[in-house]
Amino acid sequence: MTKKVFLKKWILANITGFLIGYLLYTPIAHGLTGNHGRELNTNQIIAHCVALAVVASILFLFQKSVLKDYISISRIRIILATLAFVLLFWFGYYQTVIPGELDYDILFAYLALGSGLWIGILSFSTNKVKWLIAVLSFPFASFIGEVILFVVYSSFDLNMDLQNSTTNHVVFWITVGITTGLLGGWLSGLVLYKMLPKPSK
Repeated sequence: MTKKVFLKKWILANITGFLIGYLLYTPIAHGLTGNHGRELNTNQIIAHCVALAVVASILFLFQKSVLKDYISISRIRIILATLAFVLLFWFGYYQTVIPGELDYDILFAYLALGSGLWIGILSFSTNKVKWLIAVLSFPFASFIGEVILFVVYSSFDLNMDLQNSTTNHVVFWITVGITTGLLGGWLSGLVLYKMLPKPSK
């Protein structure tokens, strides 16, 4: 598979996975237990855990469809990567160590979405820069997606309240997801292609 073909497949897989996952995310996370403020009750946390797991599982299956020609990815790895995504999301959501108003839940969780299927398989010691770019590309792209939304909502003087507007919630996650699939997929794909073992012909 040439670099151009790999990039095309990798980007398309990530965009499609994010789109399908996040079309399901809001109906599961908010549709079952309603809108919420910063504090979530037990049922809302459970609903969000299920919704997050659905997003990650779908995305990882699409990613696997591209990576399977290069590396072996077991079902248990997909399960563990999904669990890591959920745990990192809540760690970022509730952490109080790092100051600031950034969405640390997304930034931390997207580390798992971008690298969960290959981290520990592809060597860090011989590919330090490429490895770091691949790991950080999804959090970086998600941040760009949020910036795009902030600019658009600010330009039109719109209320960006996510928790009490189903429409805003859907638009936010799909925008962040597609931006990450496109930009994050492109950035990570560039370096992953160089790190992945080439299949024998």
